[in-house]
Amino acid sequence: MLSKKLMLKSTAIKAFIFLAFVAVCLTACRKKEKFDRYRWNGGDGLSFPYRDNMLEDLLANHKLKGLTYKQVTQLLHPPDRNSFTDKSFEYEIICKMNKLDTVYAKTLILYLNKDSIVSDFKVVEKDNKEKLDKKFAEQNKKK
Repeated sequence: MLSKKLMLKSTAIKAFIFLAFVAVCLTACRKKEKFDRYRWNGGDGLSFPYRDNMLEDLLANHKLKGLTYKQVTQLLHPPDRNSFTDKSFEYEIICKMNKLDTVYAKTLILYLNKDSIVSDFKVVEKDNKEKLDKKFAEQNKKK
């Protein structure tokens, strides 16, 4: 009787560990894609659903540093934003909105030197969910 309970307990623990492992794998895995110039710009013009899946391949297999602005735009199409203060330009990877507020944003920023050649780049992520939750809570208190 005791060994039967022990076996059931052991089986339940193994099943729990297996299900937890499967859940972690499913949530941690995202579909990775090879960079494709045409799919990179795919979407409705406001969102680009393929960019996040291609970003890792783009950064790993395509040399961005050393390219001219023109070469980058031939590879990635014209940027979504240009900065006139620090000679940088940006490609939006992900932008999740709540009405007019940005909840989460992920952006590829490329920096140019004085000769308009890419000298550096970085991926910036901004998560404003907590800030917006606090803002909405304060607004609801006032009502």
